[in-house]
Amino acid sequence: MKFGLLWEVIRDKKFGETVIVENQASLGIEALLLSLIEYSRANNTPLLIEDILDTFPIYARHLELILGNLNLGNSRILKIGGSDDIGKIAEKLKFETDLRVYLSRYKKAFYSISPNENFIDLVFGLDRLFALNDTPMGTSELINSIKTYITNKNRLAFYFFELDLMESLSTRPMPLIEELATSVIRITQDRDTIVFTMIKDSWAPKAKMKEVRISIRDILGG
Repeated sequence: MKFGLLWEVIRDKKFGETVIVENQASLGIEALLLSLIEYSRANNTPLLIEDILDTFPIYARHLELILGNLNLGNSRILKIGGSDDIGKIAEKLKFETDLRVYLSRYKKAFYSISPNENFIDLVFGLDRLFALNDTPMGTSELINSIKTYITNKNRLAFYFFELDLMESLSTRPMPLIEELATSVIRITQDRDTIVFTMIKDSWAPKAKMKEVRISIRDILGG
C-alpha cells in the first residue's frame, strides 16, 4: 500500500495536538487507521485505541478482510460498552446511559491505562455518544470533556467521526468540535479515489498542497 503522503501528514503532527477526522468515504477511515498503526509500530510509539460501542471493530474487520491479518501488537484498547472484542483489551467499561456517570468512569479508566510516555490515541465512536446525547446540555458536557484531554502534552489524538451522522444531529456540534482541534481532516471519495482534504492543518501550507489522494486499488493491495 502506498501511504507515503499520509505518513508525512502524521509525521508533521506533534504530541499535544488534536486531529479531527471527518469521514464521508468508504474505506477512508480504514486507510488512515492502517497508516497510523504502521506508523506507530515503525516508530515504536504506543497506541491507545478507544472503542465506544463496538465502533472500532467495524473498521478493523474491514482491514482484516483486506489484509488477512491486522497487527495490533503495539496497541492497547479501552473498550466501552459493546461485545465485539478485538485486539488487546486493557480495560473494559460497561456503557452508562447517564452521561455524567459515564464521563466520570471513563476518566478513571483513561488515566489508569494511558501510557506515561508519548503515545497516539485513536478515539472511535464519539459520534455515537453525541447522537445518544443530542441535546444542548449533552453536547456541552461532551465538548467540555474533550477540552480536558486536549491539554495532555504527551498525547497525539485522532478523533474519528462519521460526518453524515454528525450533521444529522439537531445540535450541529461539528463546528464547535473543529474549534478545539489543531487539525481537521475531511475524507471524501472521488470515484475510485479516496481524498484526504486538510481543512485546517499545519502540513498543508508547508507541503503546498491541501489534498492527499489514494486509489482504492492501493488500499486493496492492487
